[in-house]
Amino acid sequence: MTFDPVAFQNAFPAFSSTPTAAITTWANIVEQSPMQSWFCTAPTTQQQLIVAHVGYLLTNASSIDNSQGGGAVVSATEGSVSASFVAPPVRDGLEYYLSGSTYGQMLWAMLNVQAAGGAYIGGLPERSAYRKVGGVF
Repeated sequence: MTFDPVAFQNAFPAFSSTPTAAITTWANIVEQSPMQSWFCTAPTTQQQLIVAHVGYLLTNASSIDNSQGGGAVVSATEGSVSASFVAPPVRDGLEYYLSGSTYGQMLWAMLNVQAAGGAYIGGLPERSAYRKVGGVF
């Protein structure tokens, strides 16, 4: 794998003061995960986003409150401190995992657009089907 930590730091200034060894470790974690085959062939931007996501989760692991499961704040109380959260609207485990950071959400959006496929725009209606109008070939 040829992940470039310096290019990563230039693309994501939030990690500019992060040691290169830490960024390389995050990239190695992703490369040795079940996402290895995707990661090694993914575009550079997507590689950088997943590494930023993993880095964000690892650097903020102690401050992220997993007891509530994350999500949007529905209500909050100041006296005697109370807060209610709603679970993020996700369909599967990968989407839930990537919803843990802004970087992951950006990656999820990119992957959805990439997986959507092409769209047919304009032209005659028979060109978008197997048969011509009227049912003949």
